[in-house]
Amino acid sequence: MATWEDGPEYAPVEWPTGFVAPQASPLSTAATVADPSAGAPAEPPERFDQPHDPVPPLASLVPTTAPTRDPAEPFQVASAVVTAGSAWGSAHSTQAVAAPEVAPIWTPDQAVASNYPPPEAVQGFPAPGTPGWFGPPTAYEATTVHVPLTFGTVAEGLSWGIIITLLLGGIISYLSPVLLVIAFFLAGQVRYLRGIVRIGIIVALAVVAIAGVGAMVGTSDTTLAWESMDTASVWCCWLLIAFGLGISVFAIRRGDHPES
Repeated sequence: MATWEDGPEYAPVEWPTGFVAPQASPLSTAATVADPSAGAPAEPPERFDQPHDPVPPLASLVPTTAPTRDPAEPFQVASAVVTAGSAWGSAHSTQAVAAPEVAPIWTPDQAVASNYPPPEAVQGFPAPGTPGWFGPPTAYEATTVHVPLTFGTVAEGLSWGIIITLLLGGIISYLSPVLLVIAFFLAGQVRYLRGIVRIGIIVALAVVAIAGVGAMVGTSDTTLAWESMDTASVWCCWLLIAFGLGISVFAIRRGDHPES
């Protein structure tokens, strides 16, 4: 059976048990807003009458005839820059120093005179029209790089990879020929006179190969040949370290550019 909880249409005539009237004041009513169109005619007027207050005639509404400036004429400078004179005078008075002199107007039929000195007077270039003007310069300025001559810069010039490889080759005798070959492939890291260092490594490899071949002549003993190659490669590794560092010192003192 439906009760009052199912909707207002099932509300009983008397209030149910437990229903309490809310203890709240009634809501306030909104203030009335005046309608600005109240009293306005619903239809447009059929004719227009003259205003009740007098108005000036249109013939009297003419623009002023005060002196005007011709827009085709340039402005007249009455004073110098704002910073001329004192700050107080520049801000409170128009009587400043005299206007600077205006340069003469240049016309297209006049020759352009340069205010800069000729290039030969500044950079030592030959004069225009002379044989030296049309030919290459007789001498070029040497471009050198100033690098401090320290052990670090010398070692970086030869590259640490080659130095460590040759040091191991000079200590570990039985791996010395292999490390010498690895040093040849690391020659691309040399920063100064790379071609000369690579030629030195090739000469060292040739000496090691000759030592091995000479030991095998008449004996055909590979162990003896490898020992001969070990001895030769150990000496070559130490000589290549000294040779490479000397080349790096020479290139840095001469001011060579590092190779890419």
